Amino acid sequence: MINNQYEIKYIIIQVLLTFLIALIPIYFYLDASFENQSIKDKMDLKNYANLVVSKIQDFEKENTQVFHYPRSNIFTSAILDKNNKELFSLLGNENIFFYEEFKKVNTKICYKEYLFENILDAKSLIVCKDIDNSQVIYNAIILLLSVSFFIFLSSFFIIKQSIEPYRKLNKYLDEFLKDAMHELKTPIGVARINVDMLQLRLKNDKNILRIKSALKNMTVIYEDLEYYMQQNAVKDEKRDIDFSLFLVKRVEFFNDLAISKNIILNKNIEENIMINFNEIELYRIIDNNISNAIKYSKDSSCIEISLQKEEQKIKFSVKDEGIGIKDTSKIFERYYRGDKITGGFGIGLSIVKNICLKNKIEIKVESQVNKGTTFIYLLDQKIL
Repeated sequence: MINNQYEIKYIIIQVLLTFLIALIPIYFYLDASFENQSIKDKMDLKNYANLVVSKIQDFEKENTQVFHYPRSNIFTSAILDKNNKELFSLLGNENIFFYEEFKKVNTKICYKEYLFENILDAKSLIVCKDIDNSQVIYNAIILLLSVSFFIFLSSFFIIKQSIEPYRKLNKYLDEFLKDAMHELKTPIGVARINVDMLQLRLKNDKNILRIKSALKNMTVIYEDLEYYMQQNAVKDEKRDIDFSLFLVKRVEFFNDLAISKNIILNKNIEENIMINFNEIELYRIIDNNISNAIKYSKDSSCIEISLQKEEQKIKFSVKDEGIGIKDTSKIFERYYRGDKITGGFGIGLSIVKNICLKNKIEIKVESQVNKGTTFIYLLDQKIL
């Protein structure tokens, strides 16, 4: 059966790998782009400094009374005397002083040029501009998205092609199991009817009882497989159910199976307990617990089946005197079987757990090796 959850996991992993792979060229691109931007900023600063110097030289040649200092929306500048004191500044309140040719000051990059003798008696010129990497970052984002998209499409196509044979095989197995389940349903039903008719003729025949018990075991396994195969298609149709009467009938169904092992099914079922539940899912909870209790119980033992109201909860429990469970943490895992000799596929309790999670039913398991196990299910009355 194709599981969409696995496909989603593959897509998530693929997306993460795509971004990780795409980050490698992006890193080198950003490193080179920042370096190029730094070189461009330095060239711009030098060019603007040359403009200011040329204005000073023109002022000296023109021999006018007023010097119109160059202004810009991008650059700020200042001229300093031989003592590095400002003769004129457009740097605002910033006190910028350095000996290097270029220096980063906060969010600005500044350039210092020493001047020849001039009419303003200025010895040095400082030009600054804001560091703006927005264009580099914008280009990097566009590149990242483009590279990621390309890698994602390429890897998606490759992965899709590589898993296609497995998908087809999975589909074939899925259809085969569904067909096999359909073909088994009628023979099991016919066999059960004929065994019931034989039992009427041959009362207390042990061989008939064994066959009937085996058929009921097979029925539970079949219904588990059928539910597992079609669980996504099971409609969430709930109706009012007399839980007490429903449980009594299921205990009666398993009575022959219990008798075949000389097991006594003791019932402690409070009457008229009503719940609003999906009937198919209730079958799976009850049938799996009772059949497992019989399967793993010792011969000539007792199984306690209880249904009671306790405060705001409805408590359903099945207690056996069986072999017990060493590690209760694994019993709800799919395909886990505590005892491989007893058969089964190990999906029954996994189905039960999923149903309980879906319906917010609390599960408790108490077990002692060679003494027995108790499964307890607590249903909230107000949501049922």
